[in-house]
Amino acid sequence: MKTVAKENLMQLKDLLQNIKTNDYTSTTEILSGSSVGQHIRHILEFYLLLVSGSFSGVISYDKRQRDKEIEVIPAFAIETIERLLKGLETLDLKQAVKFEGDFTTDGSQDNFTESSVGRELAYCIEHSIHHQAIIKAGLIDLGLSSITCENFGVAYSTIRYRENQCAR
Repeated sequence: MKTVAKENLMQLKDLLQNIKTNDYTSTTEILSGSSVGQHIRHILEFYLLLVSGSFSGVISYDKRQRDKEIEVIPAFAIETIERLLKGLETLDLKQAVKFEGDFTTDGSQDNFTESSVGRELAYCIEHSIHHQAIIKAGLIDLGLSSITCENFGVAYSTIRYRENQCAR
């Protein structure tokens, strides 16, 4: 699963190497007024919290820093990906962790659930693919669909399904 996560991060890195800063930071209606950069930041911060939470034993995606540098400077986002690629190597997928989340609008109720680093890595991969699909819609809106690969933002199960349909 670490290999899949690295491949996922490399897709993001490839995008970052091919997008102009003004396109990266442009907000668009199709993204509900957000930018590609904001979605990239969101994805990377989940991965960052997984790596740091593996050391503390508690993972809380609610406690994102919302680092503006990641969302406005593609080169900084690439540096963050490079750090994450190294951080993934430190993960013990079988390690037990607590997942912390508050699912109220007023922030009044933390919930803790038993999880594992492997389970949370699977979540980060799926979460990333979901946001990549949203990013792809934004890129299409910006006229930039050609700067990503065909399977950017497509679930692995969908890729396998499509390949099986073509093989028939």
